[in-house]
Amino acid sequence: MKTSPNLVLPSPDFTCNPPGCVFKAGVRPFRRNTYRLEIQAFGPKHVVHNYGHGGAGITMSWGCADAVVKLVRTLVPNGTRARIAVMGAGVMGLTAATLLTPDHDVAIYADRATGTTSDVAGGQWAPSVVKYDAKNAKAKQQFEDILRTAYTMHQSRGPSFGVSPRVNYTKVESDTFGKVPSDVVPPPDKLNHLPFQHLTSPGFGYHTLLVEPPVLLKRLRDDLAAANIVPQHKVFRSVQDVISLNETIIVNCTGLGSGKLFNDPDVIPITGQLVWLPAQAGLEWLYSTGQTYVFPRSDHVVVGGSYECKVDDENPDPVKCAHILKMARDVFAGRSFATADARPWLMRNK
Repeated sequence: MKTSPNLVLPSPDFTCNPPGCVFKAGVRPFRRNTYRLEIQAFGPKHVVHNYGHGGAGITMSWGCADAVVKLVRTLVPNGTRARIAVMGAGVMGLTAATLLTPDHDVAIYADRATGTTSDVAGGQWAPSVVKYDAKNAKAKQQFEDILRTAYTMHQSRGPSFGVSPRVNYTKVESDTFGKVPSDVVPPPDKLNHLPFQHLTSPGFGYHTLLVEPPVLLKRLRDDLAAANIVPQHKVFRSVQDVISLNETIIVNCTGLGSGKLFNDPDVIPITGQLVWLPAQAGLEWLYSTGQTYVFPRSDHVVVGGSYECKVDDENPDPVKCAHILKMARDVFAGRSFATADARPWLMRNK
């Protein structure tokens, strides 16, 4: 489906009046070079690592969960029902537990049952702020297969999991969508002008998905609870705490915590500041270019775009959030902001 050249879409109301307007901060669990998806042996126990997805956790979740299931199969005799521990109750842990549950006895251990990084995510389906080894043919194939599986599984679950088709508008061609195989997200529509009243520069329209985290995560938690799988509170401070679990197969979805737990120096935090505006009817599109993104959802209009590398702080900064909001407001009003006004913490410096 092509975007209409005569389309004029409604712009957001960027008025920020608390308590309807909320400032947030989320810490992306980024890993240099590539995410980690592999088995590590600790004597008779095996840890299946699944972490380091940066800002692409929800995007890649079902694909990585499917890959975890396949890795577990290499450890379990065919037809055997194993006891499996899943560490972490964000989207990676919840989707892995969901796919493992039909064939195994699963327990989830986490320091947080809610309020995870996934709960603060924007929800655009795009492999954002994630690395993989593009020069390695096998690694590239694995990454693309994960994206294919993830997209298909998100799409097949539909609105009851918070999934809906959206066009993501950009001013320039997207490096992020450039990572996605064309059979998953096709080449974008080239637009003579973007379809907004004041944001009318040439641009592109990518046909992708919106995955609303509050809907998705609630559904995953409810479905697991119906199967009597509720996260058990546990804080892991060392590898010894991990291998002391009763289960012999342990799926590690602790994200940022994996850096300290497994002495992985490639794991670094990338904090993003966000503004949650009140939900607004009729905004059925996504926008992302450079330092600004706007994702209208059923619960909020999410405004973001900052990248604070090596900063691990979930407390929002009101000054930074206000600046992000001003930038988005200026973009949709047709105003440009001076490059000198950009802040170092807005840059993608990885």
